[in-house]
Amino acid sequence: MSAWDYYDQAEDQLKAFTRSAVRTKIMLRLKDSSMTAGDLGTGMNIRTSTILHMIKEMMEEGLISKKDAHYSLTSIGKIQTILLDELVAAIVLLDLHKDYWLNHDLSGIPEHLLANIGMLTHSKRITSDPTAPLKSLENFIAEVSKSNCISGFSSFIAPGFAELIKSCAERGAKINLILTDSILKIVSKDQATLLADLQKFENFKLYRFNSDINLSFTVTESHLALGLYRNDGGVDLGSEIVCMGKAATEWGNELFNYYKIHSELMQNHFDA
Repeated sequence: MSAWDYYDQAEDQLKAFTRSAVRTKIMLRLKDSSMTAGDLGTGMNIRTSTILHMIKEMMEEGLISKKDAHYSLTSIGKIQTILLDELVAAIVLLDLHKDYWLNHDLSGIPEHLLANIGMLTHSKRITSDPTAPLKSLENFIAEVSKSNCISGFSSFIAPGFAELIKSCAERGAKINLILTDSILKIVSKDQATLLADLQKFENFKLYRFNSDINLSFTVTESHLALGLYRNDGGVDLGSEIVCMGKAATEWGNELFNYYKIHSELMQNHFDA
């Protein structure tokens, strides 16, 4: 069954999310701690009487409970608020980089991570321009070159990427790299010496993803660089989304692990 089959059962509560900004903000304010009506009113710059009126409705619906003078979310209220929080964050992110999402292929990102894409809200878009045609690539190299933990998935060969990986391995960075089968075959032919050198490093692991998919990303201990293909199938070296913070790296590592479990670890780091 899909949401279509039981939408009518949820329609009233879905409308409740949007019919009142006060209601929505109360839920979000109570997400992490209990508060008094006065605290809620002060934080939201709304009269306490208005807050109390809305709280009364929400208590009747089983979303909020009261202990002494403090209000908290019930278990049902907590679950709804978590989903609401994710939805708000996703809407903000999609609007922030609207042109990018509309013009790039998202098919390589599994649905459960698309649902949590709001985790990437703390982000910026790096775009090259005529005065700095390699701005996006240069930013990527600068960020990765100072990272100590690097996990990446690549379905194309970016200029200087192989040399960057070798340099990071030499200084001791922990590297896990997944290449699509077609790219691995190209690299094994054109970069055979470099791959042989990388075999010496215990901190480098190479995986083969036995399929072709339009996706490239790198996640480090501090950021995620997301490089998506354009909708026309072309590689976009001139634009990327850089996401910072713990939430972004958690999302990026989950995406990496999704592909890692569907990939083959190359014996001795490389087995063409």
